[in-house]
Amino acid sequence: MGMGGMPLYSWDVVGGAGGVSGDPEAAIRQMRRELEGAAPGARGKVRRVAVSLSGRVEYLELGVVVEGRRDALTGGVVWVL
Repeated sequence: MGMGGMPLYSWDVVGGAGGVSGDPEAAIRQMRRELEGAAPGARGKVRRVAVSLSGRVEYLELGVVVEGRRDALTGGVVWVL
């Protein structure tokens, strides 16, 4: 959950970009765009997260929403739910 109690969704591509959104569909779209420009075999995840109350700037993972990878054979993005 964000500071106001709204859920947050982090996305990242291994070795590439990442970000956080309050909209899960926007997070998935951003990760897909990053994977489409990544090398074949690149992988990424969208996770549901909450802001840590530890005083450090970090998120606590609440679960994986979706995983994706750039297929080495077709070049397309393949989703794993």
